[in-house]
Amino acid sequence: MYLMSMSQRMRYSMTRAFFTAVAIFLGLAFLIRPALAQQGAATIEEGSRVTLQMTITLPHDHLIIPPHTSEYTHGAKQLLPGLEQALIGLHPGDTRRVELDADQAFGQYDAAKKMTVPRAELPNTIARGDMATTAEGRAFTVVSLTDDSAVVDFNHPLAGKHLVLDVVVLTIKPRA
Repeated sequence: MYLMSMSQRMRYSMTRAFFTAVAIFLGLAFLIRPALAQQGAATIEEGSRVTLQMTITLPHDHLIIPPHTSEYTHGAKQLLPGLEQALIGLHPGDTRRVELDADQAFGQYDAAKKMTVPRAELPNTIARGDMATTAEGRAFTVVSLTDDSAVVDFNHPLAGKHLVLDVVVLTIKPRA
C-alpha cells in the first residue's frame, strides 16, 4: 500500500481540484459557445419566413414519413398551432422534437366522414388509395371501389394519430 505524506496529499488534492475546475470551465465554455454564436442571429418570431426540415413519425403505427423541407411564414397559420408555438425563439441550426396528440394535430377520426358514393361521380382512372378533391375542394381518400360505388373518407389521413415531429431550422428571414 502506498502511503502519502500530508504535503503530498495536499498537493494531490490541489492538483485534482485544479483539473476539475479546468474541466468544468471547458465544459461550460463548450455549452455556452453555441448560445454566444447565435447572439444576433435571426430567431423565429411573428412574420419570420422560415425554412425547416421535418421528419414525421407515427409511433403507434410504426411509420416514419421521411425528412422533407418546407417553408412557412410564422404566424400565418400555415402549420399546426402546437408545432408553430414550439418553434418560437429558435435559431438557424436549432433542432426540436414536438409531440402532438390527435387533438393538437389533425383531430380525432370521425367515422361519419366516411361514406359511399356512386362510382360514376369519380374519374374513371381513380383507384383504391388515391387521394382526390371534390369540385368544392374537399380532399378525400378512396377506401374501396366496386363497379357501382366507392367508399370515400373525408378525414385527414393523419386524423386520430399521435405525431412526433423532429424539426431542424434551416433558415430564418426576419419580417421585412
